[in-house]
Amino acid sequence: MGVQQRRMSVTGEIENVRPICDFVVDFVNDARLGDDIAFQSELSVEEICTNVIEHGYKHQGADKKIDVVCTYDDRVLKIRIIDEAPLFNPLEIAEPDPNTPLWDREGGGWGVYFVKQYMTSVDYEAVDGQNTILLTKQLG
Repeated sequence: MGVQQRRMSVTGEIENVRPICDFVVDFVNDARLGDDIAFQSELSVEEICTNVIEHGYKHQGADKKIDVVCTYDDRVLKIRIIDEAPLFNPLEIAEPDPNTPLWDREGGGWGVYFVKQYMTSVDYEAVDGQNTILLTKQLG
């Protein structure tokens, strides 16, 4: 079937999270990767993009963009999310401890934790002054 790739670019506004998720799910479905992969990809992308808009753009992203590039080749799904927020590596945040009782847990850090559970790997890179998160899912 060869390499499949699609790109989407939107402004960094919260109302664009749903279209980004739909774009990723459509890509996964067109590649026939299954409902579980679609679900995990959707939740992961939703978490990363919401964090960019809320924390990176501080809900002021109308003049900023988020690019999403989906690639599928040789049983590997890659979803690259690129933003123009101040450089920040969310993977450097201390992971929450899932063994901590619910009443003692802090509020943050759980989204990235779950993204790491869903994906085979999650990588960060600063490229040309932009944040790049690469979500990789190895299939089979």
